[in-house]
This record gives sequence, C-alpha cells and structure tokens, in this order.
Amino acid sequence: MKKHRNSQKRIYFEDACYFVTSKTHYNYPYFRERIFCDLFVENLRMCKRLKNFLLYGWVVIYDHIHLLFQPNDEWNISEVMQFLKRHISRNINIVMGYQQFSPSPGDDQHPSPGGDISSSPGGDIGQCRLQNGGMIYKFDIFVLISKIRFTFKYLNQNPFPIFKWQKSFFDEYMRNNTEFNNFLDYIDYNPTKHNLPCGWPYVYTNPEYDDLNDEFL
Repeated sequence: MKKHRNSQKRIYFEDACYFVTSKTHYNYPYFRERIFCDLFVENLRMCKRLKNFLLYGWVVIYDHIHLLFQPNDEWNISEVMQFLKRHISRNINIVMGYQQFSPSPGDDQHPSPGGDISSSPGGDIGQCRLQNGGMIYKFDIFVLISKIRFTFKYLNQNPFPIFKWQKSFFDEYMRNNTEFNNFLDYIDYNPTKHNLPCGWPYVYTNPEYDDLNDEFL
C-alpha cells in the first residue's frame, strides 16, 4: 500500500481510489461547531459536482476529516484536495468575519490578520461561478445564512481563531476490495473511536447525505 505523508511529490495512479486524511492547524477542534460541519458538507457537495469525482465515504471529526474517493482523469487527488481545503477555509473564515464575502467572479482572495488564509491562486471561484452560476449562487446564500446563524449564536463574540488546515494531507490508495472495505469500516467507526456524541450526523452513513455517496463497482 502506497503512503504519502505531507509529500509535495505525489505519485498518481490511474483510476485509483484514495483514503485521505486532512487535519486542522495544530489539531484545533473547529468542527465541534456544527455550523462549520454543515459548511464542510456543502463545500464537499459543491467540490464533488465541480471536480466530478466518485465519493464512497467521508466523515467529519472535531479536528480532522476522512474521505474515500476516486478522482477522474481531469483532476487528480492533489487538485481536488487543494480546491476543497481552500474553499472550506475561505467560507468558514467568512462566517467568522475574518474574511469578507465577495461574490465577484475571480475575487476569492482577501487579506486577513496573520497573512493569507486562502493560500490560493485567484480564479477558481470565478471560473466556477461562470460555469455553474445557479449552483454557486445557492451556495453563496448558504454561506450568508451560516454567517447569520454564527452571529446570532455568539453575538459577535467569536471564540475561534482563523481557520487553517495543516499543510498537505495523508493519503493511501486502495489495491483491492478488502482494503477498500477496511477503510470504509474505519470511516464508519471513527465517530465512536473519537467519542463523538451518539448519532453523530456528519458521516456518509447518514441517509440525509445519500445524494453525496456513490456506489463502488
């Protein structure tokens, strides 16, 4: 089984399915906040549609995420993860007020305290907006609603630091169905492993998110 830890030079395999782990900066438990979990799920839904990968399993834990997915020929695993992590950071920081909201095409970067929180080349949001205007518009509305929810919940007393991910991510590619099923079981068990509340909803087995999941053939 091939493993990469924080590697800048990854080996890509055609039609490979990957188990991916990405952690928050210093393992900060941002995802104790359900508003951020909801934002992650909606970002994942948008990313899946725009990058057209197959998603077999996922879970959100307080300080990390797991994904089991298969990229297509156009976007590799690094490009998918860069897009996903960058826009989750952007939108969570918009909700917390660290970053301004701007629906303008191509304008997805804003200076912030502590430096560049998006770490992104400009254009992704703008290009997506031009190609998928209706979907992006609905997502913008979701972000703004999340910001209102956050503001009412904390009454402008933001208890969280700027959202950041740890650099890079950990990945393994699946060589056979046994490995695939083992990692799917691991994702399913993760909320229990980390003592999350009973019935933790932010996992692929939740019927509410059936539209996100693909069948492994």
